[in-house]
Amino acid sequence: MKRHHRDLPVLSSINLTSLLDVTFMLLIAFMVIAPLLKYGLRLELPEVKTAERLEQKTTFTITIQKRLDEEEIERIYLNDKRVTLNELTEELHANYERARNIDVVIEADKNASYGRFAQVIAAVQDAGVENIGIVTQPVTKR
Repeated sequence: MKRHHRDLPVLSSINLTSLLDVTFMLLIAFMVIAPLLKYGLRLELPEVKTAERLEQKTTFTITIQKRLDEEEIERIYLNDKRVTLNELTEELHANYERARNIDVVIEADKNASYGRFAQVIAAVQDAGVENIGIVTQPVTKR
């Protein structure tokens, strides 16, 4: 039995419908997820029942991250820049000398050591800063 063979016409266009559908779905997914993401360090903040919000002035955020392994000490960040205790004191003191109206907010992982937290508080006080706040999460009712 002989089959009839005819040449197919050449299509010079590409069907973009499915490609556009996938692109729009990805765009929508990113638009929904992006505001929910907080960039930076993963912290588990301690929960407290009462906490007051600080007025916004010139605010510096100090983050204390828990140990990532046993050999490492807790990391300290000043406005997302990793610093040592001496650098922390120097930078805060320099900023305090320029503008005496500054606040320091400390975000410490609840699993960070109390000793490291006390060292950071002492470094902030050595810089001359008096307004210190601690970031916590409100207790969730179960």
